[in-house]
Amino acid sequence: MKFFWYLSSILTIFFILINNPKASSIGSDSQLFSYTKSTQSNVHLLTVFVSAIFLLLTILLMGRFYP
Repeated sequence: MKFFWYLSSILTIFFILINNPKASSIGSDSQLFSYTKSTQSNVHLLTVFVSAIFLLLTILLMGRFYP
């Protein structure tokens, strides 16, 4: 279960870093990661979903240490 906790934490950080609504593309002048509004909203939904999984796993793993 800790593996999924680590994975969700890394994915949360990744999605937060790429979810910049003020930038039209990721990076300085790179068009490699440019995306549309629908892609941006999907990234936002993934960020919320992965963050919720991270919080849920944090609560579940905390219960193991505090009986």
